[in-house]
Amino acid sequence: MSRPSLGSVDFNDVATRNWLTQARRERDALRLGERPLVLLGAGSVLSRDFVTAMLARGQVAALVDNARAGTSEGGVPVIGDSGVAAVVAQHPDIIGVMCCGSENAIAHFSRVWAATDRPLLTYFAVLAALPGLVPAGSPLRLIDAFADEARVFAEHAATLDAFMDTESRRTLDALMLYRLTWDQHWLDAVRMPEKSIYFADGLLPIGEDEVLVDGGAYDGDTVRAFSARVGGRYRHIHAFELDPDNARKFAAKSGDMPNVTLHACGLWDGPARVNLKGEIDLGRRIDASLPGQHRLEALDDLDIGPVTLIKLDVEGAEANALRGARQTIARHRPNMAVCTYHRPDDLSVLTGALRDLPGGYRLKLRHHSPILFDSVIYAVWPLP
Repeated sequence: MSRPSLGSVDFNDVATRNWLTQARRERDALRLGERPLVLLGAGSVLSRDFVTAMLARGQVAALVDNARAGTSEGGVPVIGDSGVAAVVAQHPDIIGVMCCGSENAIAHFSRVWAATDRPLLTYFAVLAALPGLVPAGSPLRLIDAFADEARVFAEHAATLDAFMDTESRRTLDALMLYRLTWDQHWLDAVRMPEKSIYFADGLLPIGEDEVLVDGGAYDGDTVRAFSARVGGRYRHIHAFELDPDNARKFAAKSGDMPNVTLHACGLWDGPARVNLKGEIDLGRRIDASLPGQHRLEALDDLDIGPVTLIKLDVEGAEANALRGARQTIARHRPNMAVCTYHRPDDLSVLTGALRDLPGGYRLKLRHHSPILFDSVIYAVWPLP
């Protein structure tokens, strides 16, 4: 049965539904809850909740982490690349699970595992097969939402006509098929380099007199990438960072850049004080259940003047930030890069929010990672 063709996937089509049923049967046949596993790149911060949960299940034969080789965790040996063959020889039915997320690490461990001729999956595939594996509140619980095929189909249908260019449609199809199958093939077919995120040629028109609003500035990585993209020629950068630990990193790494203002607050749809939850390295998220010490502001309420470019990567608060910037956007018509992967319905919610803005923004969708994260909607103000 042939794979669906990207750019023209119809989830109402009988052949497509049959193909998905077959793909699900093949995944179920792997018996992921029963067979021993080798966790490759197990030192990744992103997969920490997964690794901890799998160690508790007792299925892990070895962790592969070259930086910690020769140690152990939870009674399981931590090995380097050279120890993989011996572990596989001891467990003929073993499965490799990729736990890292960067391009270089995935390429490296894929080469290491290729010599074993055993199945290699992402940790997302295991999470999908074992719902509820990680604790409530973990960012990885996002995976459980995609077990509902009808929900994925609805997300695809609600988003499809937002994108007119061929590559956006191919990317949308690939993201949905990846969520339904966790087959790396789909992302590999469309993903762009990680370093091209936000400022790749041909996605947003970028000149030498931009005023950038960087929502979710972290340690200044985006600011530095933007400055490099324009050769240091920009009018001003307004960097917004809610997490005080990240703000301190920003000041240390990017504080000497000219014409950069660091705003120690987050972007929202109005003024608020909130708590933060989660680990720093995973991107702490807003907890608005109780009043807190961290400040949120609407961009519309701040007197920062003209804005020509907006980037939003604010850990699931993108829709709120857009609502709080409607007047600024209507007045100055900035081009935008908006991350759309923190919540299971981000694609439909954020495309809807962007299409609802005055002026008729043109939207493009691209993916910049070999794993689930780093999908971005690029919104371009149409030229006369």
